[in-house]
Amino acid sequence: MKENHKTFAFVLVAAMAALVAWEPWRPSVSTDAAPEEAGAKLFPEFKEPLSARSLEVVTFNEEDATLRDFKVAQVNGLWSIPSHNDYPADAADHMAQAATALLDLEILGVASGNAGDQELYGVITPDLAKLRPGMVGVGTRVIVKGDKDKGLADLVIGKEVKDQPALRYVRRAERDQIYTVKVKTDKFSTKFEDWIEKDLLKLNAFDVREVELNDYSTEDNLTTQGVSLAVKKRSKVKLAYDDSKSNWNLVEMSEFDEKGAPIPVKLGDDEELNSEKLNSLKTALDDLKIVDVQRKPKGLSQDLKASDELVKDNEAALSLVQRGFFPVGEAREIYSSEGEVTCTTKEGVRYVLRFGRLAGGEEAKEEAKPGEKEKSNPAMNRYLFVMAQFDESQIPKPQLEPVPGQSEPAEEKATEEKAPDKAAPAPKAADVPEKKTADDAAAQDAAAEAPQADKKDEKKEDKVVTPDEEKKIAIERENKRKQDDYNNAIKKGQDRVTELNERFADWYFIIPDDVYKKIHLGRDDIVKKKVTKEAGEEPDKQGGLGELKDLEKGLEAK
Repeated sequence: MKENHKTFAFVLVAAMAALVAWEPWRPSVSTDAAPEEAGAKLFPEFKEPLSARSLEVVTFNEEDATLRDFKVAQVNGLWSIPSHNDYPADAADHMAQAATALLDLEILGVASGNAGDQELYGVITPDLAKLRPGMVGVGTRVIVKGDKDKGLADLVIGKEVKDQPALRYVRRAERDQIYTVKVKTDKFSTKFEDWIEKDLLKLNAFDVREVELNDYSTEDNLTTQGVSLAVKKRSKVKLAYDDSKSNWNLVEMSEFDEKGAPIPVKLGDDEELNSEKLNSLKTALDDLKIVDVQRKPKGLSQDLKASDELVKDNEAALSLVQRGFFPVGEAREIYSSEGEVTCTTKEGVRYVLRFGRLAGGEEAKEEAKPGEKEKSNPAMNRYLFVMAQFDESQIPKPQLEPVPGQSEPAEEKATEEKAPDKAAPAPKAADVPEKKTADDAAAQDAAAEAPQADKKDEKKEDKVVTPDEEKKIAIERENKRKQDDYNNAIKKGQDRVTELNERFADWYFIIPDDVYKKIHLGRDDIVKKKVTKEAGEEPDKQGGLGELKDLEKGLEAK
C-alpha cells in the first residue's frame, strides 16, 4: 500500500510540474510544431511583391471600440489612397517593403490550434460587428490582393513573443491555427502621412533667395444684401537673402491705412531685421510636412483663380469659403483668410502659399483681439493653397564676350571662303580633237579635273590658323557654352514649376498649425530693436551679459 501511495505521489508531482511548465496564461513558442507546417511558407501562393494590387490594414482602438481601416490600391497604374480621393501614395518604397514583409513569412512554430486562445495571443480579427468597448486581444489585420481581387495574403498580427520582440503570434484570417513568425510590422501603418511624400515643397533652405510676407486677414460676413468680404491688411514686406554673406536685406516694406492704401515705411534707426525669425521661416519651408489632403472643386485653375462655372456652383463655392478661401474681383483671384507668403529660389521657382482656416474644429481657436492676427492652437491643423510660378530674373543672364571681327560683312566673308572653289579655265577649242570616242572624252575630262583637285588639297593643307582666329574660335565656343547653360537653367526651372503644379493643382493641403505660425510672419515678427552695447563690450545674443549687468547694478544700489 505504501508503494502505491509513493507511486501516486510521484504521478501527482509530475502532473503538477507539467501544468506549471504549460502555463496557458503565458504565451510561449511551442516546440511540437506540426512537421508539415514548421519551416513552411505562411503564404506559399504569394511569390512576387509586384503582383500585389492593393494592401489594406485594419486596426482596433480598444478604448472606444472603433476600427481604423486604411487602404492603398493601384488606380490607373499608380498607387493611390482611395480614402483620400485617390491621392498618390508616393512614398516610393513603402508599398514594396510592406508587401515584401509578408512575402517570405516562415512558420517557426505552432502556438495553438484552439480558437479560444485568440484573445490570449492577441489575434482576434478586428471585425466591428463582433467587437465591443473594452475588448482586448484584438490584432492588426493585413490584406493583400492581386489582379481581379485575388487574395494573396490575409493575416492577423498579434502580440510579441515574450523575450523575443522580433517574433510575433499570427494567424491566417480564415484559420484557427496560431503561429509564431519573424515579421516586421513598421510598414503596416494606418497613418496617411506614412504613405505619402510628406515633404510638400521639396525645397532646400539653402536655395532661398527672396521672401515676400503679405500679412492680411479676410473675413466673410452675412448681411441683408448677401455675403460681404472684409480684408484687413496689416503689412507687406519683401526681403532678399544674400547667400555670400549669409544675411537678410530689406527690399521694401509697406503698412496700410484704414482704407487699405499702402504706406511705404523703412526700418528705424534703432531697428533691425530679426534674422533668427527669418532663418526659422526658411527652415520651416524646407521642413513643411502635410498631414492630410482634400480634393479641390473642379473649375479652380493652377494659378489660384476661380472660373465662372465654379463661382456659380454653390457647392464648389461653399467648399472654398468653408476652408477660408474667397474668389475676389472680376479676375476671381483667390484671397485667403490668413494671408500669404511667397518664397523664391535661385532656380527661379516661386512658391505661393495661401493660408486658410483651421482644419479640425473652430472651437480650439483662441479669439484674437481687434487688429491682431488669428491666434491658434498648436494641436490643430490648417488648410493651405499652394502653387508655383517661374521667375526668370533669378537666373543670371550670361555675360558674353565680344567676338573680334564680328562686324565684318557676311557677304565678303562668304566670298572669301568660296574663293578656292573657282572652276578651272575651259580647254581651248584647238586642244580638243575633232572626233573622239566616249571613252576618250571621259579620260580627257578626268585629266582636266585632276590638277584642280590637287590644287584644292594643297590649299587645304597650306591653310594656317592664326592666333587671332584661335582666340575668336575660343571666344565663340565659350559664349556658346554660357548661352547653353543659361538656356538649360531656364528650361530646368520651367520644368520644375510644371512638375510642382501638377502635384499641387487638385488639392487642399493640411499642415500643422504650429508650422503655419513659423511661416506666416508680419512686420512685428521680423523687425526688432537693435541690441545696444556699452563701450568696449560685445553684445550678448542670448541676453546673458545684459542680465548680469542688471544684477550688478541692483547689488550696487543695495
